[in-house]
Amino acid sequence: MALLSHYTSRVGLEGIAKSKTWWATSFLQLNDASEYFYAWEIVQRKALRLTIEKLPAGVLPASFDLQSHAANATAQFRQLVASSGDGGLMYVASFATASTEDHERRGILTLWDRYTQHKGYCLQFEENDIRRMLDLELQKGSYAALSLERVRYGVDENDREFKTLSDQLAQIYLLQAARARPDLQIEVDFERLPSEAYLLRRLMEFCARHKDPCFEDEREVRIFAFPADEASVRFLTGIAGVKKRRQTPAGKTYIALGEYWDFQLTPRRIIIGTRADPDIASIVGLYDPKPEVYHASLPIA
Repeated sequence: MALLSHYTSRVGLEGIAKSKTWWATSFLQLNDASEYFYAWEIVQRKALRLTIEKLPAGVLPASFDLQSHAANATAQFRQLVASSGDGGLMYVASFATASTEDHERRGILTLWDRYTQHKGYCLQFEENDIRRMLDLELQKGSYAALSLERVRYGVDENDREFKTLSDQLAQIYLLQAARARPDLQIEVDFERLPSEAYLLRRLMEFCARHKDPCFEDEREVRIFAFPADEASVRFLTGIAGVKKRRQTPAGKTYIALGEYWDFQLTPRRIIIGTRADPDIASIVGLYDPKPEVYHASLPIA
């Protein structure tokens, strides 16, 4: 099984080792947050087409433009997600997987360049260790959902989940239209109408699991975390507490995974970027057992 690789800065490397936790960041504050709306745009265009099919003929003006309306809907979705509050927000941590032995040993050139400018570090973990951390986290932390998922590149419009989400979103659009124009007697299938909070979470999950095919070389795996806004009770392990939201010095909001247990997620190896400070002995010494240390040594100018 390929190792899961996480590219980070010197600050990130030290923070992970010293805190003995793993940070999942608010997905709206990630470096590549715009990528999370790739799948949304495809879902909502399909939902708009389904909605239009159900509207009475002649209701839409001749000037109606689907693309412009879709762009407005995307902006509204961003605002809705941003205003959903801490309890409804998704937190994400990302890993890449290698497709060749060289990628496993030295890291992936495009990721080194894009995320660290070759000045950072790559921490490589066993997938089972990540899953063990999440299993422990679920015992003491209160979550609506917490999982490790492989990213899909591109969106299959014949996929059952895609069809379900598009249809459910269309029902919400139809309900909005029916409320705005009761005289039109627009039909809404209430049996297929989910709560907006539930659909929002499902849409965020779907968006986070799908990326533009141009990023396929990342072969990404992601942790998705939806902290619950109230505590719950777990069998045998007792109270599962509400996750505390924290902020980095740069102002990004995150939650700490693994904070409830004396369990340190230890990388199998650390790869030092070609332009990074190679002196990491003090950081490596914080782990037990100590990870192997490799150098990327890529032939870059």
